[in-house]
Formats: sequence, C-alpha cells, structure tokens
Amino acid sequence: MASFSGQSDLLELNESGFDFSVQFEQLFFSIIPSACFIVFSIWRSLSQARKPTVVEAPVFQLIKLISIATYICLELSLVILVALGTFQATGIFIASSVLKLVSAPLMALLSLIDHCKSLRPSVLLNSYLFLTLLFDAVQARTLFLTWTIKPGLTYSSIFTTTIALKLAILLLEAQRKTKYVVWNEKERSPEETSGIFSLGVFFWLNKIFLEGYHKVLRLEDLFPLDTSLHGKLLHEEFSKHMDYSKLKASKLGLVKVLLRTLKIPLLLPVLPRLALLGFTFCQPLFIERLLAHLSEPKIGNNIGYGLIAASVLIYSGIAISWALCWQVNQGGYSRLR
Repeated sequence: MASFSGQSDLLELNESGFDFSVQFEQLFFSIIPSACFIVFSIWRSLSQARKPTVVEAPVFQLIKLISIATYICLELSLVILVALGTFQATGIFIASSVLKLVSAPLMALLSLIDHCKSLRPSVLLNSYLFLTLLFDAVQARTLFLTWTIKPGLTYSSIFTTTIALKLAILLLEAQRKTKYVVWNEKERSPEETSGIFSLGVFFWLNKIFLEGYHKVLRLEDLFPLDTSLHGKLLHEEFSKHMDYSKLKASKLGLVKVLLRTLKIPLLLPVLPRLALLGFTFCQPLFIERLLAHLSEPKIGNNIGYGLIAASVLIYSGIAISWALCWQVNQGGYSRLR
C-alpha cells in the first residue's frame, strides 16, 4: 500500500504493491505538469490573443466552457476539503491541489482563445489533458488504497469524478473544427486542422488511403499543400527579417536571417526528439525489469499489470514521438529549401 505519511520517503516504492508514495505521485504526476502548464498556457494565450478569429462555433465553444467550469468547481471542492483539515495533508499535497485549481481557469482561457484563433485543436491543452489523465488514474488508485476514513474516501471519490470529467473535456477539445471554418475545403489540407492525436498516428491520411484502396490515385486526388509551406508566405516572412546593410557586414548574415525566419519550425522537433530519447532510454530498463520479474518464483499480479501498462506506454510513445519528430523535421527541411 502506498504511504501517505508526511515522514515517508519521497522516492519510496512499495514493490509488493507496486505503488509510489503519495508524495512522489503528487510531485511528479501533479505539481510539475500543472506548473509547466500554467507557464506555457499563459505564454500561448498571450501569443494567440493577437491573431485574427478563424473559427466561428459559439455553441460548441459554450459546451466546452461549461464542461471546464464544472471541472473548476470540482477542483475547488477538493481544495476546500484539504483546507478544512479533516485528514492529514502534507505540504506537497496542499501545493498539488492549489496548482491544479490554478491551472483549471487557465484551461478555460486557453480553450476559449485556441477555439477561435487556431485551426487545430489546442495542442498544448490536449497534451496536458491526456498526460494528466493518465497520471490522475494512477493517483486515484493510490488514494483509494491509502485511505480508509470517510473524509479521505470523499476526497478520493471527488478526485475520481474529476478524471471522468477530464476525459469528457479531452474528447471535446480533440474534435476537429473543419466544419466551422469558412474556407474551401478542397483547397486546404486536412493536416492544417488536425490535432496532436491525428498527427501522431497520421489519422488525417485515412481518407486518401481509402481512396487509393478503391481506385488508382491521380495527382488531383492528393491533398493540397499546407499553406504554411507556400513559398509566397515564407518569402514575405523572410523579407521582414532581411537587412541588406547588415548582410554585407557579416559572413553569417544569411544564416541569422534564416534562423530568425524559421526559428519555430526549427525548434519544433526538439520536444518530440526528447520524448523519443526518453522512451528509447526506458526500453532496456523495462526489458531488464521484465526479465527479472519473470525469473522470480512468485509473480505478483499488480507488478505484472504495471509492466503491461509500461510496455504499452513505452512502445506507443516511441512510435508516436518518432512520427511527430519525423513530420516536423520534414516540414522544417521543406521550409528551409
């Protein structure tokens, strides 16, 4: 059983129950993701707020905001339960509850802005919801194993309700907004309105695969080029940073102009590459732990379930991070050429 005592080791792992301590889970599964989301969501909201509105879907937007508002109320109730002191709560536990409450209104703000200003479903919000959904599921199991008193069970029940609501919010936020965008769909690539999940598994290519299954594809059957790859737009952006007087005075002037023009496309592969490195590094550690587990005379079910979940996470993570890394790499090369 996981430990909830304030005296427990932060990195304590009960191998018989295959659980981290509650403090470990609160720090790495709640505090760090929430803190990162707070910082990046503020930056994203400020940068997107200046852009023009490209999507008009007030009813759909209202449904998403109502769902997030309900989630905020549940998070507030969790903070109130912790503040009442009806059960022992460590400083890490309190910080975790407060940060999740702070991040909840920022979810609403980011959803509101990205809904109107971005063609894609919010990549940042979808990533945060998906990761914390997995982390919260682990924490919910640990909380139910830890507490037997009524206040603790009440907290665990509300916490589990937030997970179900967060899943509903994720399903809403992951919806494509193609039908709400005013444009000629035949002149645009579906890649432009695809979210991180569709991009990660190349779901947006299914239509052309099905057409290729039923007939021989022709040039006009292929999707149009992504507008961000159009030479005219890239040349206009390049011209904004071009200063011929400075270009003559520096041998690396052209390189600097290219870096300023393509700074975002060149930096995009960093995160999926880091994720790929992390999952690849975990692979031999997972295999070593799996072999050690199989060699034991008595095999616990909980550890087996944990290893199954780890295998799904690692190998799906390798595939998706590699796909995203390859995709943004090729996009960067195309823009550079």
